[in-house]
This record gives sequence, structure tokens and C-alpha cells, in this order.
Amino acid sequence: MNNEDAYFTNDASGLWIVCDGMGGHQEGNFASHLVTDIFEQVELKGSFDQKIEAITSQFYNIHRILQKKVHKLGNDAVIGTTLVLLLIEGEQAASIHSGDSRCYVVRNNTLSMVTKDHARSIPSEHGERKALTRALCAPGELSLEVKKFQTQQNDTFLLCSDGFYDNLSHNVIKEGMQISSLEEGMNLMSSKVLAGEADDNLIATLVGVR
Repeated sequence: MNNEDAYFTNDASGLWIVCDGMGGHQEGNFASHLVTDIFEQVELKGSFDQKIEAITSQFYNIHRILQKKVHKLGNDAVIGTTLVLLLIEGEQAASIHSGDSRCYVVRNNTLSMVTKDHARSIPSEHGERKALTRALCAPGELSLEVKKFQTQQNDTFLLCSDGFYDNLSHNVIKEGMQISSLEEGMNLMSSKVLAGEADDNLIATLVGVR
């Protein structure tokens, strides 16, 4: 099975991205890795707000590429990816997201979500299933949610796909995020996911403000 999830980390630039592809294995894989491949080449310059503008401009560029690919694949094709991005510069931070990949923060011993899922529950023959209300997806319009906020010392952030958080309780997420070693915290959460019945691709990355 292809992993339709992809991630990008650049500690020096203060930029982290997690994507969960959609539209079939090949198309989802293409969409999620298109995001990470493009940001491998992006050099962010200027003020913090200018960097946010440059990032959103790249997402609209990616959306146009996906639209062209859908046109080639045919009218029934859907290709896209969820995305969650975290940008930190000093005490300034911004999350940019579309879909149900999440950004969590642990601050002052409290776990909370920076992002809010762009999804809703709909009836299905097996009860209920989740339907995305936004994503970086073609066909359709691109809708990004940008949230600016201030970081605090010792904040820890988790960016992850739904295949990761769906298989963990909030208590385990908080426990993993509070371990002083980010690597050990990531290992704890990953081992809990893999010990369960995970049936989806999963990806996650931890970011600490020290």
C-alpha cells in the first residue's frame, strides 16, 4: 500500500508541514508529496506576514497544478490532500490548515487544539463516517484557514494526520507531548498507535519551543 501521507520539516526556517493525501493511492500520494516537494525548494524571506503570504501563494500554485491534473485524468477524478502547517519565528507563530489533519499544543500542562477540523459526520450504512468540508483539492475551490498567535516558552506542538490521532486518547497524546525528549515522546505515541488497530496511513511530527 502506498503511504498517502507526507511531511516536511525545516527547523532552521521554523516551518513544519503534515499532509494526508486523498483521491486514491496514486493521486493522494501525488498531491501530498507535491506539497512537500515544493516547500523543499521554497526560501522564505521578509517579514513574518510576508512569509505567510508567500506560503499561501504556494498553496494556490499547488491547487492550480492539481486542477490541471484532474483535467487530464477526467471529470470523475478527485485529487487532493489535507494539510496542516506551522510557522514559528521568535514568539510569532501561525498555523495554516485545510482538512482534518491537526495541530495540538501543550501549554502550562494543558492540551488543546490550535486547529479546528474541516469535517462533519454523515450517515452511512455502517453508522457514521467523516466527510471533509475543506481540503487542498481539485476540482473545487481552495479554502485555507490561517491563525496567527504567540508562542510561549516550553510550548510543544504536534502536527498529525487523522490516522494518528484517531488511534490515540487525549491522555496519551498529552503524555507523549510532555516528555522532555521530543524523540522519546514521538516514540511513545507511535508505539501506542502501532499496537492498536490502525487502518489508515499516519504521520506526525513534534515541535518544541525552548
